[in-house]
Amino acid sequence: MKTPPTILLAAGLAAALALTGCATRGSVRQLQGEVAGLREQVVELRKAQDASTRELAKTVGELKSLDGQLAKAAQGEKTAQQQLGRVESRLAETEEAVRGLRASLDGLSRELVRQATAPAPPGEKRVEARPAEPDRPAAPSGPAEQLYTAALASFRAREHGQAVLEFTDFIARNPQHPLAANAQFWIAEAYYLQRDYRQAIAEYERVAELNGKSGKIPDAFLKIGLSFRALNDPARARQAWQQLVQAYPDSEAARQARTLIGARAVPVRRAR
Repeated sequence: MKTPPTILLAAGLAAALALTGCATRGSVRQLQGEVAGLREQVVELRKAQDASTRELAKTVGELKSLDGQLAKAAQGEKTAQQQLGRVESRLAETEEAVRGLRASLDGLSRELVRQATAPAPPGEKRVEARPAEPDRPAAPSGPAEQLYTAALASFRAREHGQAVLEFTDFIARNPQHPLAANAQFWIAEAYYLQRDYRQAIAEYERVAELNGKSGKIPDAFLKIGLSFRALNDPARARQAWQQLVQAYPDSEAARQARTLIGARAVPVRRAR
């Protein structure tokens, strides 16, 4: 390190006085003290400079760390924007799928209305498919009858899904009960009222399987024909009504079937 000019000047003055012989011992001591003080100041200045250098280095390190944190934050923001873009894309796809589903449901609803209001084929008179009046069994005398009555109550309340569950439970517990075929008929009727005609046909056909002598069989044949007509299949509807008229000619259901297909179009075979 270079000697400060002030110290050099003091030293030069001291040397000059000594050489000239004009300086006293006291003046020399004074100059030496000043030189020592100046040296202490230089040491303090060096310490201050070192402290400033360390503080500057610390500040630089903190700035670098802050730059790193800012870079991470920027990367995180970029990642968040990418994730947001993917979410928005999926949301748009979901909305498009929902719109397509709504359009399909609207089309299905219009088709069901069209089938329900379509005119009968030429030569046939339309008969409104009204739900049958639920039979009213005698006062409950046991758990089976109570279960059947509860299911009928659900049907009358138009809780068709609940009624199907309760009638199905009744049949499972009492497959040989005299009311089992009736319960099966109301299961079919519940599907018919919900315009699930294909399932209704399958359920109506099971009525005779449970009890071949059930009074609900003629009504089941009539409703099978009406279900086929609702499905725009008049040939199979006519076939079901012909079977009804031939097998149960004296029933009220057969009378309605004759109205549907024309009394002269189907030969009536009376049971012997």
